[in-house]
Amino acid sequence: MSNAVKSARMEPDNRQQQIIAVAATHFARDGYDRASMARIGADAGVTRALIYHYFPSKTALFEAVLRHEADTLLALTQFDPMQDVFQNIRQAIFRYLEHFSPANNHAINLHLQANRLPDMVERISRNYHEIMTAQIMMALNLNETPLLRGALMAWLDFVSTLSREVPTPDAPSRQNAVELCVTALQAIIPKNAT
Repeated sequence: MSNAVKSARMEPDNRQQQIIAVAATHFARDGYDRASMARIGADAGVTRALIYHYFPSKTALFEAVLRHEADTLLALTQFDPMQDVFQNIRQAIFRYLEHFSPANNHAINLHLQANRLPDMVERISRNYHEIMTAQIMMALNLNETPLLRGALMAWLDFVSTLSREVPTPDAPSRQNAVELCVTALQAIIPKNAT
C-alpha cells in the first residue's frame, strides 16, 4: 500500500512544500543515505524529474527540509508582544525543548541526519540563532555589542545542546531545564536591562 499523494494541479510553491513535507518523512524515517528520490516522488505524486526541477540534488532537497524545520521552529518560538519578555523567553525555550523531545521522533531523526552535512547545518542554525538573538535584544531593549551578541549566540548554543541532553518528556524536568536556561540568560545580559 502506498502513501502516495494524489497528483492534482498545484501552484509551484504548494508543490514544493508538498515535496518538502514528503521528503522530511523519508529523511527522518530512512536516513539521508537510504532516502530515495524516486520513492519521495512516488509518495508526493510527482516524477523524479519534477523533484530535480525544484531541487537540483538530494542535498538541496535535504537543505530545504532543514530550512523548513528551522522555519517551523521560529514560528513555535515567536514572541507574543502582549506578554512579559521573560514569559516569552520561557515559553520559547519550553517549545524548543518540546520540539526536540523524544515524543517528536521526526525532528530528532532529522537532527541526527543533519550531522552528515555539518556546514549546511551550521549555516541554518546560525541563521536561526541570529534571528532569535535579534528578537531577544529587541525585546529586552539591549544595545548590540559584539560581546553581547556573541554571548547570546553562545547561550542559544547552550539551549540547543541542552535540548539533546534533556530527553525526558516529563514537565518538571523540562521546566527545570527552562529555568536553568533563563538563569543563564539573566547572567549574561547587562544588569540594567532587566
